Amino acid sequence: MTTEPPTIGFDDKLELVRRRLAPADSVPLPPTREHRAAAVLLPLTVRDGEMALLYTRRNDRMKTHAGQVAFPGGRLDRSDQDLVSAALRETYEEVGIHPAKIHVLGSFPGRRTLQTNIMVTPFVGAISDGAETEPDPKEVAEIFYVPLAALRDRRYRTKVEPAGSTRLGQLPAIIYEGQTIWGLTYYLTLSFLGLIADTGL
Repeated sequence: MTTEPPTIGFDDKLELVRRRLAPADSVPLPPTREHRAAAVLLPLTVRDGEMALLYTRRNDRMKTHAGQVAFPGGRLDRSDQDLVSAALRETYEEVGIHPAKIHVLGSFPGRRTLQTNIMVTPFVGAISDGAETEPDPKEVAEIFYVPLAALRDRRYRTKVEPAGSTRLGQLPAIIYEGQTIWGLTYYLTLSFLGLIADTGL
């Protein structure tokens, strides 16, 4: 992965983002460390001079959410010290970004998945310049990036009826360069954009 040098004031903008988020270490563990808890990372990086979010497209052979666009992350493991540790571990396993290359800015409220009823807690992390990605082919079919400006652009907003989820009907989505962001990933994306709406990012 190659990144462009940060724009002027990048660190100041990240500080504004950090102030909108809850400290990562303030997020409590779920009661009795129930297995229906998960954490994801919203990875912020610079691509072609623009701030962007990293997404993955899950392997089509996955047991759950096959082929869907997602943020890196997964279920809380007994070895995880806390939820942010789970997000960082899963990010490293799925896309190869070492935790040392991620500056965690904080967290914001998540929600439960519709299909599997898992409570997902999101964390936001700034990816260091020069961080390499290496997708795990068993879990990740593709890594891609979407500029924040495109995520805000209503020309990319639409509604879709997800394959295999006809009972849900049409759901709001973002379609960008052939990738469809819907469901929980769409919800977390828009929640994050709302939090940083006036930060200049």
